[in-house]
Amino acid sequence: MKLNIDDIDTQLLKILQSDGRITNADLAKKVGLSAPSVLQRVRALEGAGLIKSYVALLDAEKLGKKLTAFVNVSLAMHESQPIERFRKAVLEIPEVTEVYNITGDYDFMLKVQVRDMRHYEVLVREKITKIRGIAKLNTSFVLGTTKYSTALPF
Repeated sequence: MKLNIDDIDTQLLKILQSDGRITNADLAKKVGLSAPSVLQRVRALEGAGLIKSYVALLDAEKLGKKLTAFVNVSLAMHESQPIERFRKAVLEIPEVTEVYNITGDYDFMLKVQVRDMRHYEVLVREKITKIRGIAKLNTSFVLGTTKYSTALPF
């Protein structure tokens, strides 16, 4: 579905990125349209795939996931079967919260969230390095977060 995004749609997307639980009536007030018009626009944005989902962002640290690491992975072979095997395997590891296929010295970057260093060690030894075809791992641990945002810029 092709959708032409105008200024109102852009305002709606910005507001929904910062408050996905806003009521339709409040959203309508903020953009100066009627509630039915806003609902129709939001449904169109959803239908076009611009709004993928609505989620609750959780505080990992308060939930006991105090250690975040970025794990760079090089595969031994760059053929479709080993790549797909790796992709499928990391999807099954709950501690891996994001997976990026990247360029440069490594093939993939994984974001991992665990309780502590011991949990990370067990994860690497018992899950990640068990994936066939990995040639090299390099881990960077997060010391602090200066900026974190799920919002896309407009």
